[in-house]
Amino acid sequence: MNGIRSNDSFVMKLGISAVVLLFAQHAFAAGTTAGTDIVNLATVDYSVNGNDQEDIESAPGPGNSVPGVGNGQNTVFEVDNRVDFSLTQVGGVHTSVTPGDTDAFVEFILANDGNSVQDFRMVATQLASTDGAVFGLTDSDKDIAALRVRVGNGGGAPTTASDDFADELAPDTNVTVYVYGNADALLGLVDGDVLNIELSATAAEGGSAGGGAAGANLVDDVGAADDPSVIDIVFAEGGALGDGVDSDRHGFVVASAGLNVTKAMTVLDDPFNGTTNPKAIPGATVEYVITIANTGTQDAESISVTDAIDASVVFIADAYSGDDLLVVNDGTPLAACNADAGDGDTDGCQLDGVNLTIGNANLAITVDAGTTMTVTYRVSIP
Repeated sequence: MNGIRSNDSFVMKLGISAVVLLFAQHAFAAGTTAGTDIVNLATVDYSVNGNDQEDIESAPGPGNSVPGVGNGQNTVFEVDNRVDFSLTQVGGVHTSVTPGDTDAFVEFILANDGNSVQDFRMVATQLASTDGAVFGLTDSDKDIAALRVRVGNGGGAPTTASDDFADELAPDTNVTVYVYGNADALLGLVDGDVLNIELSATAAEGGSAGGGAAGANLVDDVGAADDPSVIDIVFAEGGALGDGVDSDRHGFVVASAGLNVTKAMTVLDDPFNGTTNPKAIPGATVEYVITIANTGTQDAESISVTDAIDASVVFIADAYSGDDLLVVNDGTPLAACNADAGDGDTDGCQLDGVNLTIGNANLAITVDAGTTMTVTYRVSIP
């Protein structure tokens, strides 16, 4: 009788054992390093009619049926590249800048959470009010000048003005990225202006250290069948299928003096009405009041007020108890203010022709944030 018999008659026993050989590999947060060869060979041990047979090793493809050690072939595949990384702003508040500042910067951390050395191309862009708030502040639709990216190594700003890409960033490492800008004094920036920016990182090919530019942008293999003989690429930034790009936002906020300047006139008297509803007629006295209100968050320093008096009126000297002008800064009058030519008495007030100036090299005037300065003088109408 042919076939398999019961245990008390003809018995065929088949024993199979498999040995899996995994060659050395490096483990990181995202797993085994891309490009690692995973090598496997299975060995089958069996017997026929109680007689031990020579082992048969496995082989890929059509397999192997020739008994004996060395007749099989390893099954090999390469670990693919899981491109996983993050770009995160540092600080959570805008960097304060004053008009005229140069090399102001904000910081980001670029972390390679994947399983391969990668380059990353860094690009900074200016945002607009329609792009939404950053740290609760909406962009003022003004730009910071000379926006540029520099990749450092943490612990402070980079010392060289180079590299707008991260070169050969290893798995489980990170780098500090700085975005610089100049708060050009000619940009019309005022106190409270918000200058939001966005920084993006694009995964690029690594493998060539010290190059002058990032490698080519990576292209993922989603939708293609796995090829065990090559390193396929899977974008997985943030732990989910992605597009090989990550970004975050930061910004600058302008801290400056905010000056509001007004000039008012009042007719004090005239020859016919006196002080009762006087009119600006020949012989009348007119008083000007220049008001400088600092509504900003910073002090306004080295204030100088220049007023070109109309040639049709005549400046009145000694109008205020011996002083030619009444200057009050934050509620405190100047000790003296005489409008003499060339500021001969060095009190900081001078009148050269029709040009009246208060504040010069002889008198440093600061209008503190939240305070007001007034300059009052009188003229007559000939």
